[in-house]
Amino acid sequence: MRVVTILGSPKSNGNTAHALDMLETKLALQGHEVERIHVAARKINGCTGCNACIHDKEGPDCVQEDDAMSCFETMISADVLVYAFPLYAFSFPAQMKSLIDRHYCLVTNAGLPNQSSVLEGKRVALLVTCSDPVENNADIIQTAFDRIFLDRLRCSIVGKYVVASSAAPDFDQRASEMAKIIAGEIAGSHALS
Repeated sequence: MRVVTILGSPKSNGNTAHALDMLETKLALQGHEVERIHVAARKINGCTGCNACIHDKEGPDCVQEDDAMSCFETMISADVLVYAFPLYAFSFPAQMKSLIDRHYCLVTNAGLPNQSSVLEGKRVALLVTCSDPVENNADIIQTAFDRIFLDRLRCSIVGKYVVASSAAPDFDQRASEMAKIIAGEIAGSHALS
């Protein structure tokens, strides 16, 4: 199975990257092909809302000349996508938000009965790290993830995983345990909706 991970942290070696390293190692040991996209290392502009992409019926496209489309090509080729990022102000970090907004070009006929997405049916997972507990903190991002990936992009959600209290001394242990759970659920045949 081909798994593409999307690291949305501005840091290449922070807690989220570390947790993602653990997950990628476990997936590779299971025999999966793993490729990482580090969003902060790419040039990805914010969506301008020009709507030019909705007029192209040949496939996903965007008038902006940056790295977003090459990221999408890699993502489309995957069997499973893992979106990993630290929680910033109850939401996505700016780097990840730009890429998330640009997912708009992957949807055709948004909001209509015949809406479709090039990621439709793709298995996706959410991995969030945060410094505070989940309650009243990382709960909002899970709802946003559902609305974006389940409702709009029509993906199949494998799971939503939060490694909270990232400054606590047992973070590595909890991140390793979570990586084991995620890898097992990615390898499993049942996706949650």
